[in-house]
Amino acid sequence: MGQRSGEAAMGEEKTQRSWPLAARYIVLMTAVAVVMIAVFGLFSYQEQSRQMEAQMLAEARVLEKSVRATWDFIDYEQPNINYDRDGTYNFKGLYCSLVGKSVGKLFTMSTDNQYVLRYTRFDPRNALDAPDAFESAALNAFYEEGVAEYTGFVENETGAREFRYVGAIYLTESCLECHGEPAGELDVTGFPKEGLGVGDIGGAVSISMPTDLYQAGINRNALLIIGFFVLFLTVTFGASLLFFRRRVTAPLAGLKTAVGEMGQGNFRAAVPPTGHVREIDELTRGVKVMAGELDSLYATLEEKVDTRTRLYREANEMLEEQRAALARANALLEETNGKLADENEYRTNIVAILSHELRTPLTSILAFVDLWETSGEEHSCESRECLEKIKAQSQVLLEMVNNALDMVRVESGVVEIARDPIDMVDLAASVVSAIEPVAQRKGVRISFEVSSEVPLVRGDWSQMEKILGNLLSNAVKFTDTGGRVRFDVAFQAVSPQLVLKVADTGIGIAADRLEGIFDRFVQADASISRKYRGSGLGLSLVKKTAEALGGSVAVESEVGRGSVFTVVLPVEILEEVDDEDPDC
Repeated sequence: MGQRSGEAAMGEEKTQRSWPLAARYIVLMTAVAVVMIAVFGLFSYQEQSRQMEAQMLAEARVLEKSVRATWDFIDYEQPNINYDRDGTYNFKGLYCSLVGKSVGKLFTMSTDNQYVLRYTRFDPRNALDAPDAFESAALNAFYEEGVAEYTGFVENETGAREFRYVGAIYLTESCLECHGEPAGELDVTGFPKEGLGVGDIGGAVSISMPTDLYQAGINRNALLIIGFFVLFLTVTFGASLLFFRRRVTAPLAGLKTAVGEMGQGNFRAAVPPTGHVREIDELTRGVKVMAGELDSLYATLEEKVDTRTRLYREANEMLEEQRAALARANALLEETNGKLADENEYRTNIVAILSHELRTPLTSILAFVDLWETSGEEHSCESRECLEKIKAQSQVLLEMVNNALDMVRVESGVVEIARDPIDMVDLAASVVSAIEPVAQRKGVRISFEVSSEVPLVRGDWSQMEKILGNLLSNAVKFTDTGGRVRFDVAFQAVSPQLVLKVADTGIGIAADRLEGIFDRFVQADASISRKYRGSGLGLSLVKKTAEALGGSVAVESEVGRGSVFTVVLPVEILEEVDDEDPDC
């Protein structure tokens, strides 16, 4: 009961801090009304502005056509004006442009200079006809864009807003008498002709119209519409608020009282009637059902609490048992891991010992064979062939032993990475010279190229030599007589890193064998292993050594066409060699 009283008190405190529902409704509806009025007012204002522009454009076009009609009339009557009754030509000085400009001036004066109607063009014959900025823009648009009229709203010298209309005037046949060919010849008015033709732009009619009356009408209409809209929304929201208070908030207040009594433990508190709103009636029925269920629930609460407590205790005991089992499993796993580590170390030591025990006698065998070859004694062809086979097989076995030792060192993590100054030309020449005798015996051409962009770098000479030695040795091994092996060194300055490529024209590798080619003891297939021999450790050692140096290795190959192995190694550019460096 104490807990229920505390929860009820917290609920009452939250209710007191929150806004009443009616206040929230008023705020929401006010915000909605403000947004709607603003949107509608803006839309109405813009729509009336568009209508004003369309109306002013229509009036300007009517004025422009009126001027053109006067212009065309004078043009049409030129023969009657300039020829006397006896047929003698007598220019009276009354021509279309003069009449048009005069009509525009009279029209402007009749409107107290509020409406301005004038004629303008580039290079006018009268300085008063020179175009202003807006008219210049219109004339440029006529010439460049091919439009026939140009409109816009601008502010005049007094700061008042006005509508501007400029319509293009195109020359007709009768206009050529004053503006046609030949250019420079004086026309009847005493001005030089411009050399224009029919259809050329001879000028423009410019009309300026004030927008004050139109704008005042727009503002008045916008205010009337917004006022009506505000009045409509006010009446609507007031009526809805009254309905809301009587049909919603008042019944909810009664429900609040009843729920408060239920919060104090009186689940049989009377729930007042809620009127005729279906949703409130459903809420009232739900509160009554909830009160009955709460009464039943609290009647059996202690029994349920005891049951849940017992279940939680059993669950905790099971959890403790699972934790103990997990601890035992972890201990067993640690013990197993320790045994595996010991076995791995034991295996590694055995491989190292066997490799050392094999390499020593192999080195001695090769040394004795070399002494025998350089002894100067004459030997039979049969004995020489046998010893050459012994030497070749011993070298193969020694290479396998060396690869096994290197693999043990790499996998045990005891490889130390050196930072020696390296000239890649020297390194490439050294590796190629070591492999070249074998290549010559097989009849395989071997070459290398170091890009001129490769700088002096710092790296591990020994590890890079092992990588290149294995790749070149494999390339020569799997390339038949007459084939080629090429070694290229490039440099990527952005990283910076070396890109080492070893390409051959050998037997190649099938696409389904490429994925595992860098695994230990893996060769392309059994027939290759029997024919070319080898431990299958070379490429695996290349991959692990490259990764130990922070690089990577990739392969591209096609059966019968050869393979390309690419090794990318990060290096440090050697800016200058330290005087104390012993390798300098």
